[in-house]
Amino acid sequence: MNSLKLLASFQAEESALSQAFSNHGLHRDSSYQGLSGEFSDLMRDVLNLPDNELCEKLREHIDSGADVEEIPPGYGVTPFGRCFGAGKMASMRLLIRSGAKTEWTADQVSLALGDVPSSPQTGDADPFWFACRVGNIAATREYVSKFNVGRDKDSSAVIAAVKARASDVVTWLMDLGFDPNAVDDIKWEALELAVDNDDTATAMALLAAGAAPHGSQEKSYTSPVRNADSDDMRGIFVKYGVNPADFEYGPSLESPNLRRLPELTLTKSDFEKHRTYRYGESNPEPFLPPFWSEQMRDGRYSKLEAFGYEPDRDKPVWSFSRFGRTATVLPDGRLVLVAGEHEDHYDADFCIYADVTVLGTDGETEHFIYPKEVFPPTDFHSATPVDDQIWLIGCLGYPEQRNDKQTQVLRLSTLDFSITPVETVGVSPGCIHRHRSAFTEEGILITGGKIEPGYRDNNSTFLLNLETLVWQEVSDSGH
Repeated sequence: MNSLKLLASFQAEESALSQAFSNHGLHRDSSYQGLSGEFSDLMRDVLNLPDNELCEKLREHIDSGADVEEIPPGYGVTPFGRCFGAGKMASMRLLIRSGAKTEWTADQVSLALGDVPSSPQTGDADPFWFACRVGNIAATREYVSKFNVGRDKDSSAVIAAVKARASDVVTWLMDLGFDPNAVDDIKWEALELAVDNDDTATAMALLAAGAAPHGSQEKSYTSPVRNADSDDMRGIFVKYGVNPADFEYGPSLESPNLRRLPELTLTKSDFEKHRTYRYGESNPEPFLPPFWSEQMRDGRYSKLEAFGYEPDRDKPVWSFSRFGRTATVLPDGRLVLVAGEHEDHYDADFCIYADVTVLGTDGETEHFIYPKEVFPPTDFHSATPVDDQIWLIGCLGYPEQRNDKQTQVLRLSTLDFSITPVETVGVSPGCIHRHRSAFTEEGILITGGKIEPGYRDNNSTFLLNLETLVWQEVSDSGH
Protein backbone atom coordinates (compact mmCIF):
# COMPACT_ATOMS: atom_id res chain seq x y z
CA MET A 1 0.00 0.00 0.00
CA ASN A 2 1.41 3.40 -0.93
CA SER A 3 1.76 6.24 1.57
CA LEU A 4 -1.33 8.05 0.32
CA LYS A 5 -3.55 5.04 0.77
CA LEU A 6 -1.98 4.24 4.14
CA LEU A 7 -2.63 7.74 5.45
CA ALA A 8 -6.19 7.57 4.14
CA SER A 9 -6.66 4.26 5.96
CA PHE A 10 -5.33 5.69 9.21
CA GLN A 11 -7.62 8.68 8.89
CA ALA A 12 -10.66 6.49 8.21
CA GLU A 13 -9.92 4.32 11.22
CA GLU A 14 -9.43 7.37 13.42
CA SER A 15 -12.69 8.94 12.29
CA ALA A 16 -14.62 5.71 12.79
CA LEU A 17 -13.24 5.26 16.32
CA SER A 18 -14.03 8.84 17.27
CA GLN A 19 -17.58 8.45 15.98
CA ALA A 20 -18.03 5.22 17.93
CA PHE A 21 -17.05 6.96 21.18
CA SER A 22 -19.31 9.89 20.41
CA ASN A 23 -22.31 7.62 19.71
CA HIS A 24 -22.05 6.29 23.25
CA GLY A 25 -21.60 9.69 24.90
CA LEU A 26 -17.95 9.02 25.65
CA HIS A 27 -14.81 11.05 25.04
CA ARG A 28 -11.44 9.79 23.96
CA ASP A 29 -8.14 10.39 25.70
CA SER A 30 -7.28 14.09 25.99
CA SER A 31 -4.22 13.70 23.79
CA TYR A 32 -6.57 13.06 20.87
CA GLN A 33 -9.30 15.48 21.83
CA GLY A 34 -9.85 19.17 21.51
CA LEU A 35 -8.10 21.46 19.10
CA SER A 36 -4.68 19.92 19.61
CA GLY A 37 -5.79 16.41 18.70
CA GLU A 38 -7.76 17.56 15.67
CA PHE A 39 -4.80 19.59 14.48
CA SER A 40 -2.56 16.55 14.77
CA ASP A 41 -5.06 14.51 12.78
CA LEU A 42 -5.03 17.17 10.10
CA MET A 43 -1.24 17.00 9.89
CA ARG A 44 -1.46 13.25 9.50
CA ASP A 45 -3.73 13.81 6.49
CA VAL A 46 -1.50 16.34 4.72
CA LEU A 47 -0.77 14.07 1.76
CA ASN A 48 -4.41 13.13 1.34
CA LEU A 49 -5.85 16.63 0.99
CA PRO A 50 -5.69 19.06 -1.93
CA ASP A 51 -3.61 22.10 -1.01
CA ASN A 52 -6.55 24.52 -1.11
CA GLU A 53 -8.64 22.30 1.19
CA LEU A 54 -5.70 21.74 3.52
CA CYS A 55 -5.15 25.50 3.62
CA GLU A 56 -8.76 26.17 4.60
CA LYS A 57 -8.66 23.61 7.39
CA LEU A 58 -5.37 24.99 8.65
CA ARG A 59 -6.80 28.50 8.72
CA GLU A 60 -9.76 27.31 10.83
CA HIS A 61 -7.41 25.74 13.39
CA ILE A 62 -5.06 28.71 13.43
CA ASP A 63 -7.92 31.17 13.88
CA SER A 64 -9.07 29.05 16.83
CA GLY A 65 -5.66 29.24 18.49
CA ALA A 66 -3.82 26.13 17.28
CA ASP A 67 -0.10 25.97 18.00
CA VAL A 68 1.62 26.04 14.59
CA GLU A 69 4.78 24.67 16.20
CA GLU A 70 3.07 21.58 17.59
CA ILE A 71 4.83 18.46 16.33
CA PRO A 72 2.28 15.79 15.29
CA PRO A 73 2.77 12.45 17.07
CA GLY A 74 4.84 10.02 15.05
CA TYR A 75 6.28 12.52 12.54
CA GLY A 76 9.04 14.45 14.33
CA VAL A 77 8.55 17.55 12.18
CA THR A 78 6.48 20.68 12.59
CA PRO A 79 3.40 21.44 10.46
CA PHE A 80 5.62 23.71 8.39
CA GLY A 81 8.02 20.83 7.74
CA ARG A 82 5.14 18.50 6.86
CA CYS A 83 3.62 20.92 4.36
CA PHE A 84 6.94 21.92 2.78
CA GLY A 85 8.03 18.30 2.42
CA ALA A 86 4.70 17.34 0.84
CA GLY A 87 4.84 20.22 -1.64
CA LYS A 88 1.78 21.94 -0.19
CA MET A 89 3.04 25.44 -0.87
CA ALA A 90 -0.14 27.41 -0.13
CA SER A 91 -0.42 25.72 3.26
CA MET A 92 3.26 26.27 3.90
CA ARG A 93 2.91 30.01 3.19
CA LEU A 94 -0.09 30.24 5.50
CA LEU A 95 1.92 28.67 8.32
CA ILE A 96 4.84 31.06 7.74
CA ARG A 97 2.53 34.06 7.86
CA SER A 98 1.04 32.64 11.07
CA GLY A 99 4.40 32.60 12.83
CA ALA A 100 5.80 29.16 12.00
CA LYS A 101 9.58 28.92 12.38
CA THR A 102 11.55 27.84 9.30
CA GLU A 103 15.31 28.04 10.08
CA TRP A 104 15.60 29.77 6.70
CA THR A 105 17.26 33.09 5.95
CA ALA A 106 15.08 36.17 5.66
CA ASP A 107 15.47 36.08 1.86
CA GLN A 108 14.46 32.40 1.72
CA VAL A 109 11.31 33.23 3.65
CA SER A 110 10.70 36.12 1.28
CA LEU A 111 11.09 33.82 -1.73
CA ALA A 112 8.74 31.28 -0.19
CA LEU A 113 6.12 34.02 0.17
CA GLY A 114 6.40 34.98 -3.50
CA ASP A 115 8.76 37.96 -3.35
CA VAL A 116 11.84 38.42 -5.57
CA PRO A 117 14.82 39.77 -3.59
CA SER A 118 17.35 41.39 -5.92
CA SER A 119 20.42 39.88 -4.24
CA PRO A 120 19.06 36.91 -2.30
CA GLN A 121 20.99 35.42 0.58
CA THR A 122 19.90 31.80 0.61
CA GLY A 123 22.59 30.13 2.69
CA ASP A 124 24.02 27.00 1.10
CA ALA A 125 21.14 26.76 -1.38
CA ASP A 126 21.46 28.13 -4.90
CA PRO A 127 18.89 30.97 -5.23
CA PHE A 128 17.57 29.70 -8.56
CA TRP A 129 17.19 26.18 -7.20
CA PHE A 130 15.46 27.47 -4.06
CA ALA A 131 13.04 29.57 -6.10
CA CYS A 132 12.12 26.38 -8.00
CA ARG A 133 11.74 24.46 -4.74
CA VAL A 134 9.20 26.92 -3.34
CA GLY A 135 7.40 27.29 -6.68
CA ASN A 136 8.19 30.99 -7.17
CA ILE A 137 7.86 31.41 -10.95
CA ALA A 138 8.70 35.14 -10.90
CA ALA A 139 11.95 34.49 -9.06
CA THR A 140 12.97 31.62 -11.32
CA ARG A 141 12.56 33.88 -14.36
CA GLU A 142 14.62 36.58 -12.68
CA TYR A 143 17.40 34.27 -11.45
CA VAL A 144 17.82 31.85 -14.37
CA SER A 145 20.50 33.99 -16.05
CA LYS A 146 22.32 34.84 -12.81
CA PHE A 147 23.18 31.45 -11.35
CA ASN A 148 25.11 28.44 -12.62
CA VAL A 149 22.35 25.93 -12.11
CA GLY A 150 20.20 27.77 -14.63
CA ARG A 151 22.87 27.94 -17.28
CA ASP A 152 23.86 24.32 -16.86
CA LYS A 153 20.27 22.97 -17.11
CA ASP A 154 20.92 21.16 -13.85
CA SER A 155 18.41 18.38 -13.20
CA SER A 156 18.09 19.41 -9.57
CA ALA A 157 16.06 22.47 -10.57
CA VAL A 158 13.46 20.25 -12.28
CA ILE A 159 13.31 17.91 -9.31
CA ALA A 160 12.91 20.88 -6.97
CA ALA A 161 9.96 22.28 -8.96
CA VAL A 162 8.30 18.87 -9.16
CA LYS A 163 8.57 18.43 -5.39
CA ALA A 164 6.90 21.84 -5.01
CA ARG A 165 4.08 20.65 -7.30
CA ALA A 166 4.81 23.83 -9.29
CA SER A 167 3.52 22.83 -12.72
CA ASP A 168 3.94 26.38 -14.04
CA VAL A 169 7.62 26.35 -13.11
CA VAL A 170 8.07 22.85 -14.58
CA THR A 171 6.42 23.91 -17.86
CA TRP A 172 8.67 26.95 -18.06
CA LEU A 173 11.79 24.85 -17.36
CA MET A 174 10.78 22.44 -20.11
CA ASP A 175 10.40 25.34 -22.55
CA LEU A 176 13.97 26.38 -21.69
CA GLY A 177 15.27 22.93 -22.52
CA PHE A 178 15.69 21.42 -19.08
CA ASP A 179 15.65 17.61 -18.94
CA PRO A 180 12.14 16.09 -18.55
CA ASN A 181 13.83 12.86 -17.42
CA ALA A 182 15.66 14.56 -14.56
CA VAL A 183 16.73 12.21 -11.76
CA ASP A 184 17.23 13.00 -8.07
CA ASP A 185 20.08 11.77 -5.89
CA ILE A 186 18.31 8.47 -5.10
CA LYS A 187 17.43 7.74 -8.75
CA TRP A 188 13.82 8.88 -8.62
CA GLU A 189 12.79 10.44 -11.93
CA ALA A 190 10.83 13.68 -12.12
CA LEU A 191 7.84 11.89 -13.64
CA GLU A 192 7.90 9.26 -10.90
CA LEU A 193 7.75 12.00 -8.28
CA ALA A 194 4.84 13.71 -10.05
CA VAL A 195 2.97 10.39 -10.24
CA ASP A 196 3.68 9.65 -6.57
CA ASN A 197 2.15 13.05 -5.75
CA ASP A 198 -0.77 12.37 -8.13
CA ASP A 199 0.15 15.76 -9.60
CA THR A 200 -1.50 15.48 -13.01
CA ALA A 201 -0.61 18.99 -14.19
CA THR A 202 3.10 18.45 -13.59
CA ALA A 203 2.99 14.95 -15.09
CA MET A 204 1.38 16.35 -18.24
CA ALA A 205 4.04 19.06 -18.52
CA LEU A 206 6.81 16.45 -18.27
CA LEU A 207 5.18 14.03 -20.74
CA ALA A 208 4.56 16.84 -23.22
CA ALA A 209 8.28 17.65 -23.04
CA GLY A 210 9.27 14.06 -23.77
CA ALA A 211 9.52 12.35 -20.39
CA ALA A 212 9.66 8.57 -20.76
CA PRO A 213 6.33 7.12 -19.52
CA HIS A 214 8.02 3.82 -18.65
CA GLY A 215 11.06 5.51 -17.16
CA SER A 216 14.42 6.45 -18.64
CA GLN A 217 16.37 4.06 -16.40
CA GLU A 218 16.60 0.29 -16.24
CA LYS A 219 14.66 -0.37 -13.04
CA SER A 220 12.62 -3.53 -12.58
CA TYR A 221 10.93 -2.54 -9.33
CA THR A 222 9.22 0.71 -10.29
CA SER A 223 8.38 3.07 -13.14
CA PRO A 224 6.03 6.05 -13.65
CA VAL A 225 3.46 3.89 -15.45
CA ARG A 226 3.50 1.13 -12.82
CA ASN A 227 2.86 3.65 -10.06
CA ALA A 228 0.02 5.54 -11.78
CA ASP A 229 -3.05 4.51 -9.80
CA SER A 230 -5.62 7.30 -10.12
CA ASP A 231 -8.12 7.55 -12.95
CA ASP A 232 -6.96 11.04 -13.93
CA MET A 233 -3.27 10.13 -13.95
CA ARG A 234 -3.89 6.97 -15.97
CA GLY A 235 -5.95 8.94 -18.47
CA ILE A 236 -3.01 11.30 -19.06
CA PHE A 237 -0.62 8.41 -19.66
CA VAL A 238 -3.04 6.84 -22.16
CA LYS A 239 -3.22 10.16 -24.04
CA TYR A 240 0.57 9.96 -24.38
CA GLY A 241 0.50 6.48 -25.89
CA VAL A 242 0.62 4.14 -22.90
CA ASN A 243 -1.18 0.82 -23.28
CA PRO A 244 -3.62 0.45 -20.34
CA ALA A 245 -2.43 -3.14 -20.02
CA ASP A 246 0.82 -1.71 -18.62
CA PHE A 247 -0.90 -0.37 -15.51
CA GLU A 248 -0.42 -2.66 -12.53
CA TYR A 249 -1.98 -0.89 -9.59
CA GLY A 250 -5.10 1.09 -8.80
CA PRO A 251 -8.53 1.25 -10.43
CA SER A 252 -9.11 0.54 -14.10
CA LEU A 253 -9.28 3.41 -16.55
CA GLU A 254 -12.93 2.70 -17.23
CA SER A 255 -14.05 2.65 -13.57
CA PRO A 256 -15.53 6.18 -13.40
CA ASN A 257 -17.66 5.56 -16.50
CA LEU A 258 -18.91 2.18 -15.36
CA ARG A 259 -19.97 3.56 -11.99
CA ARG A 260 -22.41 5.82 -13.82
CA LEU A 261 -24.33 2.88 -15.30
CA PRO A 262 -27.84 2.57 -13.83
CA GLU A 263 -28.28 -0.19 -11.27
CA LEU A 264 -30.70 -2.79 -12.63
CA THR A 265 -32.85 -5.28 -10.76
CA LEU A 266 -32.09 -8.67 -12.26
CA THR A 267 -34.27 -11.74 -12.41
CA LYS A 268 -33.18 -15.37 -12.58
CA SER A 269 -34.39 -15.35 -16.16
CA ASP A 270 -32.07 -12.43 -16.99
CA PHE A 271 -29.17 -14.44 -15.60
CA GLU A 272 -29.99 -17.73 -17.31
CA LYS A 273 -30.77 -16.15 -20.67
CA HIS A 274 -27.55 -14.16 -20.93
CA ARG A 275 -25.23 -16.02 -18.60
CA THR A 276 -22.70 -16.72 -21.36
CA TYR A 277 -21.13 -14.79 -24.20
CA ARG A 278 -22.58 -15.07 -27.69
CA TYR A 279 -21.43 -13.89 -31.10
CA GLY A 280 -23.29 -11.30 -33.10
CA GLU A 281 -25.32 -11.69 -36.27
CA SER A 282 -24.38 -8.37 -37.83
CA ASN A 283 -21.23 -6.23 -38.04
CA PRO A 284 -21.67 -4.71 -35.54
CA GLU A 285 -24.65 -5.86 -33.49
CA PRO A 286 -25.51 -3.50 -30.60
CA PHE A 287 -26.19 -5.78 -27.67
CA LEU A 288 -26.21 -5.05 -23.94
CA PRO A 289 -28.74 -7.16 -22.01
CA PRO A 290 -29.49 -6.32 -18.36
CA PHE A 291 -27.23 -9.03 -16.92
CA TRP A 292 -24.22 -7.92 -18.95
CA SER A 293 -24.87 -4.29 -17.97
CA GLU A 294 -24.92 -5.22 -14.30
CA GLN A 295 -21.75 -7.24 -14.72
CA MET A 296 -20.11 -4.12 -16.13
CA ARG A 297 -21.34 -1.96 -13.27
CA ASP A 298 -20.81 -4.37 -10.37
CA GLY A 299 -19.62 -7.82 -11.33
CA ARG A 300 -19.62 -9.49 -7.93
CA TYR A 301 -20.13 -13.24 -7.79
CA SER A 302 -21.93 -12.94 -4.46
CA LYS A 303 -25.04 -11.54 -6.14
CA LEU A 304 -25.20 -14.57 -8.48
CA GLU A 305 -25.89 -17.03 -5.68
CA ALA A 306 -29.57 -16.07 -5.62
CA PHE A 307 -29.77 -17.21 -9.23
CA GLY A 308 -28.38 -20.65 -8.47
CA TYR A 309 -24.93 -20.01 -9.90
CA GLU A 310 -22.61 -23.00 -10.12
CA PRO A 311 -19.23 -23.07 -11.90
CA ASP A 312 -19.66 -24.64 -15.32
CA ARG A 313 -16.92 -24.71 -17.99
CA ASP A 314 -19.53 -25.14 -20.69
CA LYS A 315 -21.41 -22.07 -19.53
CA PRO A 316 -18.86 -19.53 -18.26
CA VAL A 317 -20.44 -16.48 -16.65
CA TRP A 318 -20.10 -13.35 -18.78
CA SER A 319 -17.66 -10.99 -17.08
CA PHE A 320 -16.26 -7.54 -17.72
CA SER A 321 -13.28 -8.19 -15.42
CA ARG A 322 -10.57 -8.98 -17.98
CA PHE A 323 -6.91 -9.23 -18.80
CA GLY A 324 -5.39 -8.41 -22.17
CA ARG A 325 -8.02 -5.82 -23.07
CA THR A 326 -7.05 -2.61 -24.86
CA ALA A 327 -8.41 0.87 -24.15
CA THR A 328 -8.19 3.73 -26.62
CA VAL A 329 -9.17 7.32 -25.90
CA LEU A 330 -10.81 8.99 -28.92
CA PRO A 331 -10.34 12.71 -29.67
CA ASP A 332 -13.85 13.44 -28.37
CA GLY A 333 -13.04 11.80 -25.03
CA ARG A 334 -14.86 8.49 -25.54
CA LEU A 335 -13.10 5.35 -24.33
CA VAL A 336 -13.06 2.30 -26.61
CA LEU A 337 -12.49 -1.04 -24.85
CA VAL A 338 -11.74 -4.08 -26.99
CA ALA A 339 -12.15 -7.76 -26.07
CA GLY A 340 -9.73 -9.42 -23.59
CA GLU A 341 -10.03 -12.57 -21.46
CA HIS A 342 -11.52 -13.35 -18.07
CA GLU A 343 -9.17 -15.19 -15.72
CA ASP A 344 -7.28 -18.11 -17.25
CA HIS A 345 -7.86 -21.60 -18.56
CA TYR A 346 -7.96 -23.11 -15.07
CA ASP A 347 -11.03 -21.05 -14.14
CA ALA A 348 -14.51 -22.38 -14.87
CA ASP A 349 -15.54 -18.96 -16.17
CA PHE A 350 -12.52 -18.55 -18.42
CA CYS A 351 -13.53 -16.94 -21.68
CA ILE A 352 -11.82 -14.96 -24.45
CA TYR A 353 -14.13 -12.26 -25.74
CA ALA A 354 -14.67 -10.57 -29.09
CA ASP A 355 -16.63 -7.43 -28.29
CA VAL A 356 -16.26 -3.65 -28.25
CA THR A 357 -17.48 -1.30 -25.53
CA VAL A 358 -17.66 2.45 -26.01
CA LEU A 359 -17.92 4.59 -22.87
CA GLY A 360 -18.96 8.21 -23.32
CA THR A 361 -17.95 11.12 -21.13
CA ASP A 362 -21.60 11.64 -20.16
CA GLY A 363 -22.17 8.10 -18.91
CA GLU A 364 -23.55 6.81 -22.23
CA THR A 365 -22.50 3.21 -22.91
CA GLU A 366 -22.54 1.26 -26.18
CA HIS A 367 -21.67 -2.41 -26.50
CA PHE A 368 -21.19 -4.35 -29.73
CA ILE A 369 -20.79 -8.03 -30.62
CA TYR A 370 -19.75 -9.52 -33.96
CA PRO A 371 -19.89 -12.67 -36.13
CA LYS A 372 -17.02 -15.00 -35.23
CA GLU A 373 -15.61 -14.93 -38.76
CA VAL A 374 -15.36 -11.14 -38.53
CA PHE A 375 -14.00 -10.89 -35.00
CA PRO A 376 -12.50 -14.05 -33.45
CA PRO A 377 -11.80 -14.28 -29.69
CA THR A 378 -9.02 -11.75 -29.07
CA ASP A 379 -6.75 -10.96 -26.13
CA PHE A 380 -3.33 -9.39 -25.46
CA HIS A 381 -3.44 -7.56 -28.77
CA SER A 382 -2.47 -3.95 -29.47
CA ALA A 383 -4.75 -1.08 -30.48
CA THR A 384 -3.35 1.76 -32.60
CA PRO A 385 -5.60 4.69 -33.53
CA VAL A 386 -5.06 6.10 -37.02
CA ASP A 387 -7.51 8.75 -38.24
CA ASP A 388 -11.02 7.30 -37.87
CA GLN A 389 -9.84 3.70 -37.36
CA ILE A 390 -8.23 1.60 -34.67
CA TRP A 391 -5.87 -1.11 -35.92
CA LEU A 392 -6.05 -4.25 -33.75
CA ILE A 393 -2.88 -6.28 -34.19
CA GLY A 394 -1.89 -9.62 -32.71
CA CYS A 395 -3.67 -11.99 -30.37
CA LEU A 396 -3.02 -14.98 -28.15
CA GLY A 397 -6.50 -16.51 -28.45
CA TYR A 398 -7.44 -20.13 -27.93
CA PRO A 399 -4.81 -22.76 -28.90
CA GLU A 400 -6.77 -23.91 -31.94
CA GLN A 401 -6.86 -20.43 -33.52
CA ARG A 402 -3.14 -19.62 -33.22
CA ASN A 403 -1.26 -19.27 -36.51
CA ASP A 404 2.51 -19.00 -36.31
CA LYS A 405 2.68 -17.93 -39.97
CA GLN A 406 0.17 -15.08 -39.89
CA THR A 407 -0.46 -12.15 -37.58
CA GLN A 408 -4.09 -11.29 -36.89
CA VAL A 409 -4.88 -7.78 -38.13
CA LEU A 410 -8.32 -6.19 -37.73
CA ARG A 411 -9.49 -2.67 -38.54
CA LEU A 412 -12.11 -1.13 -36.24
CA SER A 413 -14.02 1.88 -37.54
CA THR A 414 -14.62 4.59 -34.95
CA LEU A 415 -17.48 5.94 -37.10
CA ASP A 416 -19.82 2.93 -36.97
CA PHE A 417 -17.67 0.41 -34.99
CA SER A 418 -17.71 -2.17 -37.73
CA ILE A 419 -14.69 -4.48 -37.97
CA THR A 420 -12.83 -5.47 -41.12
CA PRO A 421 -10.36 -8.40 -41.13
CA VAL A 422 -7.21 -7.32 -42.98
CA GLU A 423 -5.10 -9.67 -45.10
CA THR A 424 -1.40 -8.88 -44.99
CA VAL A 425 1.72 -10.23 -46.69
CA GLY A 426 5.44 -10.13 -46.03
CA VAL A 427 7.50 -11.04 -42.96
CA SER A 428 5.06 -10.75 -40.08
CA PRO A 429 5.67 -11.37 -36.36
CA GLY A 430 3.40 -14.42 -36.51
CA CYS A 431 1.30 -15.21 -33.45
CA ILE A 432 2.42 -12.26 -31.36
CA HIS A 433 0.85 -11.00 -28.14
CA ARG A 434 1.68 -8.72 -25.18
CA HIS A 435 3.55 -6.41 -27.52
CA ARG A 436 3.61 -2.65 -28.04
CA SER A 437 2.59 -0.73 -31.12
CA ALA A 438 3.27 2.80 -32.34
CA PHE A 439 2.10 4.72 -35.39
CA THR A 440 4.76 6.37 -37.56
CA GLU A 441 4.86 7.95 -41.02
CA GLU A 442 5.97 4.57 -42.40
CA GLY A 443 3.21 2.56 -40.72
CA ILE A 444 2.65 0.71 -37.44
CA LEU A 445 5.73 -0.47 -35.54
CA ILE A 446 5.50 -3.60 -33.39
CA THR A 447 8.06 -4.18 -30.63
CA GLY A 448 8.48 -6.51 -27.66
CA GLY A 449 5.91 -9.08 -26.64
CA LYS A 450 5.77 -12.85 -26.90
CA ILE A 451 5.51 -15.16 -29.92
CA GLU A 452 3.82 -18.55 -30.13
CA PRO A 453 4.51 -21.39 -30.06
CA GLY A 454 6.75 -21.51 -27.05
CA TYR A 455 6.04 -18.15 -25.45
CA ARG A 456 9.26 -16.82 -27.02
CA ASP A 457 10.56 -13.28 -26.57
CA ASN A 458 10.15 -11.06 -29.60
CA ASN A 459 13.55 -9.43 -30.10
CA SER A 460 12.75 -7.85 -33.45
CA THR A 461 10.92 -4.75 -34.66
CA PHE A 462 8.27 -5.21 -37.33
CA LEU A 463 6.63 -2.59 -39.54
CA LEU A 464 3.20 -2.88 -41.17
CA ASN A 465 2.78 -0.51 -44.12
CA LEU A 466 -0.86 0.60 -43.97
CA GLU A 467 -1.02 1.43 -47.68
CA THR A 468 0.51 -1.73 -49.10
CA LEU A 469 -0.39 -4.00 -46.14
CA VAL A 470 3.09 -5.49 -46.33
CA TRP A 471 4.97 -6.58 -43.23
CA GLN A 472 8.69 -5.94 -42.92
CA GLU A 473 11.19 -6.91 -40.24
CA VAL A 474 13.12 -3.68 -39.77
CA SER A 475 15.50 -4.69 -36.98
CA ASP A 476 16.81 -7.67 -35.14
CA SER A 477 18.77 -7.51 -31.91
CA GLY A 478 20.58 -10.69 -32.80
CA HIS A 479 19.25 -12.67 -29.82
